[in-house]
Amino acid sequence: MKMTERSGRACPRAIPGLALLAVLSAGPALGKDMRVVQLRGYSASGTHQCGSEKGRSCIVTGSGFSNCNDAAITLQTRDCCPTTPAGGKSSGFTLNYCITDRPL
Repeated sequence: MKMTERSGRACPRAIPGLALLAVLSAGPALGKDMRVVQLRGYSASGTHQCGSEKGRSCIVTGSGFSNCNDAAITLQTRDCCPTTPAGGKSSGFTLNYCITDRPL
């Protein structure tokens, strides 16, 4: 086995470890606090009222929203009411819940 072949195989495994070591050691050397940022996503569900009749509704769900306002706007545009000659648009929307995907 040639020396170049051997070093070529070990290099891809060593790079991530060396990069992590460099990042972890740079924080104290620079005098800065290094914190791990954990992004929070939100899961939500909403109900579309279909037509003027009570009891005719459908539910939409989703996850990965940046906040509850984003969830409400996105789910409201996902009209799940069946298409009818009158158009199939929902007559109302209610956000059922919006919760974080990950704890703080």
